[in-house]
Amino acid sequence: MSSDIYRNAQQGQMGRVFPDILANRQLLIDLVWKDIRVRYRYAAMGFLWAVLEPLLMMLILTFVFSFVFQIEFRSSEGVMTARESAVFILSGLIAWQFFSIGVSTATTSLVDNRTLISKVNFPREIIPISSIGVALVNLVTGALLLIIIYVVLIGSIPPLTTLLIPILFVFQCLLVVGLGLFFSCHNAQFRDITYMVNALLLFGFYATPVIYSANFVLARLTDRGLEHLYPLLFINPMAGYITSYRALLFEGEVPSLNLVAWPIICTIIVFFLGLKVFRSQSPTISDKL
Repeated sequence: MSSDIYRNAQQGQMGRVFPDILANRQLLIDLVWKDIRVRYRYAAMGFLWAVLEPLLMMLILTFVFSFVFQIEFRSSEGVMTARESAVFILSGLIAWQFFSIGVSTATTSLVDNRTLISKVNFPREIIPISSIGVALVNLVTGALLLIIIYVVLIGSIPPLTTLLIPILFVFQCLLVVGLGLFFSCHNAQFRDITYMVNALLLFGFYATPVIYSANFVLARLTDRGLEHLYPLLFINPMAGYITSYRALLFEGEVPSLNLVAWPIICTIIVFFLGLKVFRSQSPTISDKL
């Protein structure tokens, strides 16, 4: 690769972002495949771990919640069986892992690729976006696994509303890109950002209905007379996304506008904010590294 091939003379201009990325799309593809190879290079089972990791987590969490703590998962039709609970947990895990892996790898991506940045001139946005590409490949693999597990354990084909899930995935992907761009450019100067992001993601895993349902939270709050606090759960856009995925997959219902409006609005704000902040700092990123 050479700077003659990947050129971006107007790194600080917001209007040049998408044309610059499109012009350097081959570099983006190359970096995605490089990151995939690096991630699984020393693993004996290689890319198979993209399937095994969420599957093992599903089995462990299903055992812990359904058999050890005997916590019941509920849908609109009543209490879920252990098989239904397993698929329910897996659906949340796949969506959250994409978010978590995407944001965390994007945050450190500029630091991890500082040698490339110092030698080649190209749109810096490509680095964090390419790192998210690895999480996206895992997401697609996990989604295929989810469909197979759904058919095997539940014994039926997912409802037609499942076809709407990719639309929400697009917005979730934009949310990850926006956060990744925002955190990565700040992490280039302040390496503490990495630790802060990891702590927030750990907190977010338990504060988001990943391994439990939103109805579970509502029931617990109602028992304590605190049901008015329930809307606070959805300040986190990932709560809205995961709950919407499950409504489409398990209930066969299109989620209400109240459920999806805020996550989408929040995503648009975060995406363009991250893009603007990153592009404003892009000309000086190599100096900070």
